[in-house]
Amino acid sequence: DHPYTISEYTQLALYCFANSQVSTALKLLYRARYLALLVCGENHPEMALLDSNISLILHAVGEYELSLRFLEKALELNMKYFGPKSLKVAVSYHLVARTQSCMGDFRSALNSEKETYAIYKQQLGEDHEKTKESSECLRHLTHQAVVLQKKMNEIYTGKPGAGLPPIQIQPPSMGSVLDMLNVINGILFVQISQQDIDNFKAEMEKLKLKGDEVSGEAESQIPLPAVAS
Repeated sequence: DHPYTISEYTQLALYCFANSQVSTALKLLYRARYLALLVCGENHPEMALLDSNISLILHAVGEYELSLRFLEKALELNMKYFGPKSLKVAVSYHLVARTQSCMGDFRSALNSEKETYAIYKQQLGEDHEKTKESSECLRHLTHQAVVLQKKMNEIYTGKPGAGLPPIQIQPPSMGSVLDMLNVINGILFVQISQQDIDNFKAEMEKLKLKGDEVSGEAESQIPLPAVAS
């Protein structure tokens, strides 16, 4: 039950998920959460991170209702410890919105994403990439909510042939879930091209040659001991 053990369980879970071992990843995260409960209790900021990790993997396998329960708890803890306008809270609201939209609850998803957009706009500005992504998400959710409400009104008024439209739900891809896992866990990938690697090797060779030359010059300047006649 050492904190390092909990951290290692979490990191191993992320590695397993990245290698498509989803059930193993969930088991490891549940174990990490159990140990964290023993060590620090339910109301600890680290629990928010664990719950977010669990919810994302549940989201990946289509367990949206259970995923939402973990997300709502994570959101509550993030608001408590980091403040209602923190970037962690913005991410939590976005994850909640994603899950709600997958459940077909576009109105709730729209309200959640509005919170995300407001925080990003205030903290990062309108021109930031995250703010623009949230704005695009809002447009999509607004369209879905309007279409659904229009059809619902037609059904209530008894319009002939009225029926619910097909809900356009984009199932989460493993790649998108992995990207979000990296975001919330602070994992950063640096893209390095083969050209960058070749340039680095060439630079290291130059430095090595220069070092050898300097070393050779230094040795040539060392005075030799006088030879007795």
